[in-house]
Order: sequence, then C-alpha cells, then structure tokens
Amino acid sequence: MRRESTTEVYGRSAPDLSAMKSTPALARMLLPIRSMQTTTPLICALALAILAQVPSSQAAVDAGAIRAAAESAVRASAGATAGQLLLQSAPLDPRLRVAACDRPLTAFLTDSGPLRRQTTVGVRCDGSIRWTIYTSVLVETQAPVLVARRALPRDEELTAADFTLETRRVPGLLSAYVTELSALQGQRLRHPLAVDDPLSFDALTPANLIHRGQTVILVAHVGGLEVRVNGVAMADGRASERIRVQNTSSQRIVEGIVRSDTVVEAPL
Repeated sequence: MRRESTTEVYGRSAPDLSAMKSTPALARMLLPIRSMQTTTPLICALALAILAQVPSSQAAVDAGAIRAAAESAVRASAGATAGQLLLQSAPLDPRLRVAACDRPLTAFLTDSGPLRRQTTVGVRCDGSIRWTIYTSVLVETQAPVLVARRALPRDEELTAADFTLETRRVPGLLSAYVTELSALQGQRLRHPLAVDDPLSFDALTPANLIHRGQTVILVAHVGGLEVRVNGVAMADGRASERIRVQNTSSQRIVEGIVRSDTVVEAPL
C-alpha cells in the first residue's frame, strides 16, 4: 500500500534553515499546528526544512498555479461583484519546494466572514502527496464611490453638496462604501473626512434630529388627553434619545424623548 504524506505550510519568508535540517522528528511534531495566529518564524522554518528534503528530481508545483487558485477562491466568494475586484496574491517564499500535485488544486478562505482587504487563503493538494499552503490575497475594488469635495469635520451633518461621484480604487469590497447620494439623508460623520477621501458606511452615524436652542413641541399624555406646549431644546438629540427641554411657559426643565425633528415626548 502506498503511503500518503500530508504537509501544511505558510507561504511567508523564514530564517536560514541549515541548523534545522537534522531535526526531522521535531519538525513532524510541530506540523499539525494549524492556526494562522500561531504562524511564527519557527513554524515557517520547520516547514521549509521538510520541504527542502523533496528530491530535486521531483517536479515542483508552479507558484503561478497556487496564486491562481487563491485568487479564484476570492472571486468565487465575492459573487456578483467579482468583476470589480483587483486582486494581488502575496509572493511565495522562493525557498518553498512543494511537490507537483497530480490532481487539480483546491482553495478555501480561512474566514467565513465578509472579504477583507487582506484575505488569507489556503491552497490544497488532495493527490497522492497531500499538502496545504496558506497565502494572502490583497483585495481592492475599482468602482464609482462618493468622494468628499472638501475636508469635513467630525459630527458634520452631510448633504449632497459635500460629495461627488468618482471612480476610485478602494480597499476591500464596494459594499463597504457609499455610492448613492440618497444614503446621506439623516447622517453625520463619525470621524473627520479629508478632501478627496471616499466615504465608507463605517464613517456614518445618524444625524441629530433636534439641535440645542431649537424651539420644539413638548408633548405629554395624561390618560386619554394629549398636552402640547412649546419648549426649547437644551441639547442636541438623535431619534429616541433623551434630552432636556425647557418649557417656555413655566420655565420648568423636563427630560423627554426625541420623536421627530420638532417633537419631544415627556413621559409622565
């Protein structure tokens, strides 16, 4: 019966291995470590030491085939937006010598979540000699996105005049960026945005419906009755936030819940 071997390596740079080629037993003990978080130079060195034992007469896998498999897995994960992606696989360590696979290579993403700018991909051979190499793929998108016309400070309430639609190369997937002016309605900036920077959804937070010093309608319900009086907001407030309002008739200050851009409800 032919014996199958399994090797798992990470395609990154590693230190000189001359002192480690005489310790195959130690290398075999550490090979089952699979977590990307534990990928240290020592693990890479041990992997390279084992791969260095592949006979020079044996055909080695083409590095281009590994990169192509990794990028194909990323595009498959992107679905309908795959055509907008610009991908760049990390170069493999030139000292890696992996036996050629007698079956088509398969690739898989190590993270089941959304694609990230730097995505880790495993490329696997399930042939007579089994191995897995982990590499990374840089993910970018080129598409029209909203770009700031001017520098915008934190908490700025956004309008269509603040942005223009331009084709840009942005990190990650297009779904992370704002592409429609209608998405700006009722939004403000979570952090400052420099001129010409693309606008991401992470930079948005709901805008204040009511502003400090604004005249509002203070509403209270008593039984089946509704009482409405004028008041002045003592602070900014977003939807469903509690703010203090001063009753303009009694000068009494009460706490209420922002219900709209003009109404604050004072629960009794």
